[in-house]
Parts: sequence; structure tokens; C-alpha cells
Amino acid sequence: MPILTLADREQVRLALAKQKIEARPVWKPLHLQPVFADCECIGGEVAEELFEYGLCLPSGSNLTEEDLERVTSAILGL
Repeated sequence: MPILTLADREQVRLALAKQKIEARPVWKPLHLQPVFADCECIGGEVAEELFEYGLCLPSGSNLTEEDLERVTSAILGL
């Protein structure tokens, strides 16, 4: 069984981009947006961690099985 290693989000994004697979960082949480700097925030640690490490991959109702296999194979091949 292969041992999984953590990869840097940007390394993964760039590797996918080389294969013409679009990915992007997770949206910045609202409590970190400048416009909300003076607002009270309760919690937010999970959102901050997702923002730091998360990557949005291709998705949608028009994603074919072939598309899914291509994205999955590209990620597993890193």
C-alpha cells in the first residue's frame, strides 16, 4: 500500500495546470476579508485551515467519468 505524503497546495495546483487541469485555492473566509476586519468573529479556525491548505478541484454536473479519472490520476501521480 503506498504511503501518502503531503504536498504543498501551490505545487499541486501548478502540476495540474501543466496538464491543463484548472484548480484554485479555496476562497478566503469572510472574517479574514478587510471589509469585515472590525466585525466580531466566533470560531473560524477550520475555515482558516481550509483556506491555507485547501484547493478547489474541477467539479460540476457536466464532469464526465473520463474527466474525473484524468483529475484523479493527475493527483495520484504527483
